[in-house]
Amino acid sequence: MKVSGTLLLILIFSGFCAPASEATVYRSDGTAASVLSIHNNQAHNGDTITIPSGTFTWTTRLNITKAIILQGAGVGVTIIKDGVQSGSLIQVTLVAGQVSRITNIEFQNGGRTNYNNVPGIIHIDGSNTNGAQFRFDHNKWYLMNGGIVPNTVFGVADHNAFTTDGRGSFTIYSSDWNDIANGYDASWSAPVDFGSSKFFFIEDNTFTNINTTYMGWVSDAYAGARFVVRYNTMLGMAIGDHGTDSVGRERGSRAFEVYNNTMNGNNVNAFIGGSRSSTVLI
Repeated sequence: MKVSGTLLLILIFSGFCAPASEATVYRSDGTAASVLSIHNNQAHNGDTITIPSGTFTWTTRLNITKAIILQGAGVGVTIIKDGVQSGSLIQVTLVAGQVSRITNIEFQNGGRTNYNNVPGIIHIDGSNTNGAQFRFDHNKWYLMNGGIVPNTVFGVADHNAFTTDGRGSFTIYSSDWNDIANGYDASWSAPVDFGSSKFFFIEDNTFTNINTTYMGWVSDAYAGARFVVRYNTMLGMAIGDHGTDSVGRERGSRAFEVYNNTMNGNNVNAFIGGSRSSTVLI
């Protein structure tokens, strides 16, 4: 992760804001039921739940409401296949003043029938007011039938490898800005704050689209979304958002920054990106 003005993020993710008490590591058997049981009955904020080596098909949603680290044994070693047919595979509700993290896991499609753009395969609900943060790092996202959806989330997705077949990777929005209903209005009323930590950062990732006809999307966004795309390598992918013209009352994306990416259209991109709503800093 590159050094920037987002000092808060750097301090948190480097461990300077570790919990006062010593964290505990709990070892699951790799099933969704085992992880959920440990989460509900044993784990506390700051603890880690590990998933061992192996391939595990999850057919029920995992709800994470504590600030834990969900940690696999590494890409290609711990593989979770998404077999959920409705809703999200993992729902994360962030905790005030804490960091939640998902790391070292390979995610693959495990038979999900319908494409899940929203609420997404992994859905994260956060806040712009209470210091909650999220990190998704050192994972592999391989031909999933849906994307990752951060809603009003400050944090970062870094050092991941995404492979898609003409699909999207992230759908970002801020419908709970200022912790109110219809928070997208509040996001639009607030200053953009370019250069601050008040964004969801997508950085130091690789994005590869294997479709030879249709381009894939690193981002889609609406409802007051704020995000940064930087230091990534993208093959056959574009960056974009939605405007009020398509989403209506929820309004379009608020703002995004994009810079220092390596982009190759791979003969399928008509353009490298665009915006139908956001204030964009390039």
